[in-house]
Amino acid sequence: MKKKPSVAIIGAGLAGLTCGTALKGLVEDLRIFEKNVTPGGRIGCFRAGDYEFNHGAQYFTVNNPLFWNIVSAWQTEGIVRPWDGWIVELQKGQVTNSDMATQRFVGVPRMLKVAEQLALSCDLVTSVNISEMEQQAGKGWRLFNERGDYQGAYDIVIIATAAHQVADLCRSIPMISKPAENIDMTICWSGMFAFEKALNIPYDAAFVLDSPLSWISRYQVADAANDADCWVLQASPEWSQQYVASFRGRVMHALLDAFWEATDLGADKPVSASVHCWRHALPINPISEDSLFDESAAIGACGDWCTAPRIEGAVLSGFSMADRVMKYVHKHYD
Repeated sequence: MKKKPSVAIIGAGLAGLTCGTALKGLVEDLRIFEKNVTPGGRIGCFRAGDYEFNHGAQYFTVNNPLFWNIVSAWQTEGIVRPWDGWIVELQKGQVTNSDMATQRFVGVPRMLKVAEQLALSCDLVTSVNISEMEQQAGKGWRLFNERGDYQGAYDIVIIATAAHQVADLCRSIPMISKPAENIDMTICWSGMFAFEKALNIPYDAAFVLDSPLSWISRYQVADAANDADCWVLQASPEWSQQYVASFRGRVMHALLDAFWEATDLGADKPVSASVHCWRHALPINPISEDSLFDESAAIGACGDWCTAPRIEGAVLSGFSMADRVMKYVHKHYD
């Protein structure tokens, strides 16, 4: 029997972490490389001094039975819980109740906890941006960071990043690079604001209509170091595209002005204000294939751009990728 293969996963979002945990113990050596200082991708946590925010995904929903089993296990572990926040629709200050039948979930005490829990069982290397791969004469790949530093050789490589990064890394593998480069992504400006006193807003979140904003949400975390009223404001894709090159200060003031208009409140000065631009926020045209894998090159790709622009999509794509790798390993290494 041949020795088990080594596997590198590039990207420690939910797709990469799910794939990594599913393959744990089934391969000889598995390492996940993440360019940021923490895992999580779009469920990451934004910190500004004493304040923190879920500035990406605010919640997630469950549609697939397999994902429901996963979420049930997460609930048992105490890292997610149902979110029963009061969600409304806002239109120029007018409030309408939103769909209350949809069951939503959040991470405990923050969304990032899900990624942190998955990462515990993985060999995760952070602050390493894999920007070049070199296919070896025999089989396998050599990896390098953006400075050209060698990061090791692996029999199988899985790229679990945004589609544009997949296309860049897989230029020599058309069956992966071509679908990836055809993915269109939305842009999203997120504003994070903390107020010393609670605002007179009875609801917890709102879908916003006819506004630069598309979504607003009060952010509460159980172990917060202060009692500030923290809000995440997410701009619409259209507005974000229009202002993608604007100065951060201009965006910050514009989002805050839109917030006061949408909520019909008098302006209040925040004690903390930050903005973040998600330049590759959500895939507009997923490829409708759970994952991609080229057996001849032993390289694959996964992410929510393969399936659906949701946390569920990322997790299911990661599982699909792990299944393809396992079948490949049984075929070539058993």
